[in-house]
Amino acid sequence: MIKAPQEKWKIQIICVIVAIGLWFAIISEQNPVSEGSYTVPVVVENLDSQYVVSQVPKNVYIHLSGPRNTIINIDPAEIKAYVDLSAAQEGTVTVPVHIEIPAGTEWKKQSVNDATIIVDVYAVQEFRLTPHLVGKLPDGVAVTGIKLLPEKVVASGAKRLLNEVSRAVIEIPVAGKNSGFTVMAPIHLVHADGTPVDGLDLTPHQSSASLTFVQNAASKKVPVNVPTYGEVDASVRVKNVTASPNSVEIRGDRDKLNTIWAVTLEPIDLTGLGSDKEWRVSIPWSTGDGTVEPDVVTVKVETETAE
Repeated sequence: MIKAPQEKWKIQIICVIVAIGLWFAIISEQNPVSEGSYTVPVVVENLDSQYVVSQVPKNVYIHLSGPRNTIINIDPAEIKAYVDLSAAQEGTVTVPVHIEIPAGTEWKKQSVNDATIIVDVYAVQEFRLTPHLVGKLPDGVAVTGIKLLPEKVVASGAKRLLNEVSRAVIEIPVAGKNSGFTVMAPIHLVHADGTPVDGLDLTPHQSSASLTFVQNAASKKVPVNVPTYGEVDASVRVKNVTASPNSVEIRGDRDKLNTIWAVTLEPIDLTGLGSDKEWRVSIPWSTGDGTVEPDVVTVKVETETAE
């Protein structure tokens, strides 16, 4: 039986559709839809130069799907994660983490959708270095001179953090030393209580310290004076101001020690103080022109309710 031309066309169209379906099936088996996860660094865009930021997520984990050949060949550098801070001002802001992905892939999910970021005013400040001797010197030995090069450090970063810095300290190891030496030592920024202030850039990161010594040094104990200034909060009054220890040993040239009857700390600012507080305070190096042990004391201000 001879089939009509229309039936032949129908059969041919069906065969083409079947062939296309078979082709897609074969391709799908050879290159099926797959998924992959990628670690991508988060970058900051459009931040005004007067600001610096902190608490920006370091990385975001992104989950994509797509043809297997595409997924397995993706370089994480092809994926972009960023926060747009063009509208940011000083303070805390919450912004979306934007994602750009390669063509032919589909976004499924990401580990961080929004980031809460601290925006600070950028500032620069210079600090004079305070030497801090670490370790015990032999009996009868005293440091009579310390030359620092450089004598100052430049700190840069968030103005909020710079305002927390009490001093810049260089820690010099002297345990067992009895003759002059030079050493490169790291620089640290610290709060008034002696704890470190982190998150600021330092230039330089270390300083050269050259020390001179005297043998058969004389020694004496002298009291520690704690001057204060500023008005405390109206709700309290100062009950007591003490240094611990309240005396220190100074060692050095006998004639110079005979002119020293006390060491006086840098004045403590009590402005706005509303409760008890402690500070870790370095004894000024020039005080004894010799070794001071200890060279850091704890100052405690006790308050009581104002009547």
